Amino acid sequence: MKKVLSLLLALTMAAGLLVSCGGKDEASSSEPAAAPASSSEPEEPPYNPNPLTGLENDGSYTEGERLTAIMINNIANNGANNARPQWGISNADILVEIKVEGGITRFMGLFSDYKSLPQVGPVRSARDQFFQLILPWEMLYVHIGESTVQSEYKTIWEYEDRDLNLDTTNFPRDQARLATGVNVEHAAYTNGEILSELVEERDYNMDRTYNSCFFDFVNYNEPNRVLNGDDAVKIDIVHSTNYRTYFDYDASTNRYMMSQYSAYTGSINPTVDANNDEQLGFENVIVLFTDIHRHPNYVNDSYDIQQVEYGDGGVGYYFNGGKAEYIRWMKGSPNQALRIVDSEGNEQSVKINPGKTYLGIVSTGDDTAGQFGYYPSESASSTSVPEADSTATDYVDTDQ
Repeated sequence: MKKVLSLLLALTMAAGLLVSCGGKDEASSSEPAAAPASSSEPEEPPYNPNPLTGLENDGSYTEGERLTAIMINNIANNGANNARPQWGISNADILVEIKVEGGITRFMGLFSDYKSLPQVGPVRSARDQFFQLILPWEMLYVHIGESTVQSEYKTIWEYEDRDLNLDTTNFPRDQARLATGVNVEHAAYTNGEILSELVEERDYNMDRTYNSCFFDFVNYNEPNRVLNGDDAVKIDIVHSTNYRTYFDYDASTNRYMMSQYSAYTGSINPTVDANNDEQLGFENVIVLFTDIHRHPNYVNDSYDIQQVEYGDGGVGYYFNGGKAEYIRWMKGSPNQALRIVDSEGNEQSVKINPGKTYLGIVSTGDDTAGQFGYYPSESASSTSVPEADSTATDYVDTDQ
């Protein structure tokens, strides 16, 4: 059984520019022009990736268009406070999970094309720990409501013309979901038609050219990189007592299939998309560790806004192809892009294989990081149903 042996934070690191996208670096204008290639030399195949997956762009991403991030509810505490199964999460190219208030986690889905989205939701309120990840990319940020801290971030970084707060619109709620007895804040949704109308109505400028990708992807014209670490066919991620995420590697599809513990059902269930009843699967799973704690300036008994420490970077793991690789990560200030670098301390970018990615950010400030683990076989996993945490179960997510 492989457990985490060390979660020591890396030395303070300054984050760099947006990472490359798997292609060759462009020559500077001061360099002499290269001699014409010999007719006998084969031409390199064209490279036109989707900036969120690194896969060849099949038309799902419209070049020159702003990417989109949508906040998605993940609460599963009881019958009235239950957002699962969510809609549209299988359409996300990157799915981010981070702890927010009351021990619950929230998702942020990153999408290539907002216009073609099916029903997505339940849409939930914005948090700065998610916003800081998309700020350098200037994505359209879709949410319903926001924390006090996020309101300040939006103002400081002058993001109003890329911030789509549905709380100021007559957004729809899924009537079938409401009929099951869930609270109204867990039934709001959006889709491509709604977003397109709002973008046009508010005259948002959706023009944005990306010269790099969210991760430093292996060129899709080349073979996937084989990771240099241990076998890892099962992954256990603990965000809090009642919010645990599990992955099982399916060699036939080269994907990690996602499941989550639900305090409402008292069991571990596959994470499925309500639009198609299909379990989510990811080619890449990236888990990053850092200090997550109550924000010192915004604390009261019922609303513990969480502060994620990005500035100093940290350590983590990258999973792909049934293998694990120990990594470090860097970010720096809010407007600097997240970078995945090697564990040797030389800031060498880690190549990520093309595909969809789950990105989980886990706290080192409590015992949750110590419960993280990955395993070489299903029988070696320590996966178990946790005892219910009454404090987290009683938390009511009503901040919109």
